[in-house]
Amino acid sequence: MSKDLLLAIFEMAKKKQVLDEELIDFLEVLFPDRSTNIIEVLKRGITKNIYKPSNRIVWTAMGENQEHLMYPKIFCSCQDFYKSVIIKKNRLVCKHLIAQIISEALNNYKIKELEDQEFSDLIRDLRLKI
Repeated sequence: MSKDLLLAIFEMAKKKQVLDEELIDFLEVLFPDRSTNIIEVLKRGITKNIYKPSNRIVWTAMGENQEHLMYPKIFCSCQDFYKSVIIKKNRLVCKHLIAQIISEALNNYKIKELEDQEFSDLIRDLRLKI
C-alpha cells in the first residue's frame, strides 16, 4: 500500500516537474497537516550518497537536528518512522521518505560520492545519535 502511494506521489511530481500548489494540495489530502513538514524537509535538502567502488546508494535527509539515513520506499532512521510506522503502525511512511520521493522525481537533490569505508562511519554516527 505505501509503495503504491509513494509511486503516485513520484509520478505526479515527475509529471509536473515543480512543487506547486496542486502537488502540495495532493500531499495535504494524503497526509493531512503534514505537507508543511514535508516541504521543510525538502528545503533542508536530500542527498544521494554513492559509495565507491561498490556503487552502494544510500539517501540522507537533514532533519531538524541530525541527518537521517533512508532506503527509498522502505526505511528511514528517524524516530517518527520507528514510532509511527513500525511500532504504532498509524502511518505508512515518514516525511523524510515522502520528501526523498519528491526530490528524486524533481531531480532536486545533492549527490555525494564517498569511499566505501565511509559508509561504516555514517552507520556509526547514526548509532551514536540514537
